[in-house]
Amino acid sequence: MNSKILILSAIVLAVVFSSCKKLFEDEELSMERVDYTGTELRTDGYYYYRYQYYNSREDSLYDKFIPWFLYRNGVSLYGCVYDYSKMEEVEKKFEDGSFYDLCKDDKFSWLVFQISDSVIEFEGWDSGGYISKSTVKQYAKVVNDTTFCRCSKRPQKGENVKGMTFHFKQFAPKPDSTNSFIK
Repeated sequence: MNSKILILSAIVLAVVFSSCKKLFEDEELSMERVDYTGTELRTDGYYYYRYQYYNSREDSLYDKFIPWFLYRNGVSLYGCVYDYSKMEEVEKKFEDGSFYDLCKDDKFSWLVFQISDSVIEFEGWDSGGYISKSTVKQYAKVVNDTTFCRCSKRPQKGENVKGMTFHFKQFAPKPDSTNSFIK
């Protein structure tokens, strides 16, 4: 009886360990990285979302921004949250490479994007996974060549959407777009 349990346990462990690699592997992107040759959005700077909120416990008004870079090679870099009043300091981090150093090994900061019919489709990795990282798609509507509005679902042609509105700021040099996650 003990030998049967031992054999059965060995088989179960063999099956579990042989499938572990898949459990721990991150999902592959389903979108291909394609060079962006369009004119729907400018790429000679970065986009930012500015938002303000009031914290009643602290009796403070917070003014924040999130930068988002689009590159001609079809790669996108989505940044951290910063104080809006420190935008110039953050831009120095873009220039001196320290922003890139912060993001280059952060898989969640990197996405691919494609634009079709005034809709931007982004795909990157979801930060919610503990064992492996699944991919997630995000969508945005191009308002004009300096503005896009990120939304939760793919907008239909001609549809006005509400969401996070990103505005363009001309800026150079941008952080490097090379990373080990998107080929």
